[in-house]
This record gives sequence, structure tokens and C-alpha cells, in this order.
Amino acid sequence: MLSVHRSLLTVLSAWHGLAAFKNLCDLCAEFGLVPGARRFGSKNFGAIEKLLAPARLPREALGVLLAGVAAVETAIAVAFARDRAEPAFALAIVLFGSFALIDETMTDYELDETHRDILVLILVARLVIGHRESLE
Repeated sequence: MLSVHRSLLTVLSAWHGLAAFKNLCDLCAEFGLVPGARRFGSKNFGAIEKLLAPARLPREALGVLLAGVAAVETAIAVAFARDRAEPAFALAIVLFGSFALIDETMTDYELDETHRDILVLILVARLVIGHRESLE
């Protein structure tokens, strides 16, 4: 039987998995590993590059940061797919909460708005899952 719980976890798993895939495509294109991957890329490498320009980090360090994000997104996707909602939500909240804090620190309010919107989506989804669990 299709349930709200399972549907929500499936959508969140797919969304985080797609985000990880797009970030990996972005990395592969930026470093010339798979130039054709650019059309599937997230454009997050460019956003990180712009956001952290004042820090003057080498491109490779920015690549490591984006690869780390893709790894965390993959872990979140797998956890949601395996119905391990609590660790998946915890990781997602930490990830997007961290993004919001970094955006605020670097005063990039356009990115900050996007990351806050995603964080709110995750928190609302958590409330829906929590409400279901409290009824059982």
C-alpha cells in the first residue's frame, strides 16, 4: 500500500540523489573529466567559486568541497531509501543549515534564500514524518 510516509521518503531520496548526481556532473565537467556532463551539471561549482572568492582557495579545494557535498547528499539519499529517516533528516538539516550559515557569513542573500527554502522544506517533511510516528 502506498503511504504518505513512504512516498515522502522516496521523493526525498530521489531529490537528494539527483542533487548528488548533478553535483558530480558539475565536478566532472569543471575538471575536464567528462566535458559532456556540463549539460547535467548543477552549476554549484561556479556558485561556490563566487561565494568563496574572498578566501582565494585553489580550484582543487573547491572541488573537494563540492565532492564532499555530493557524498553527504548520496548518504542522505541512501538513508531515505532505506527508511532510515532520522539520520537522513539529521544530515539534511546539518547540510542545508550549514549552507544557510555560510551564505549569511558571506552575505550572499540570493543563495541564502534558496538554502533557507530547502531547509524549511526538509523541516516540514520531518514534521510530517514525526506526526505520522506519533500516531502509531
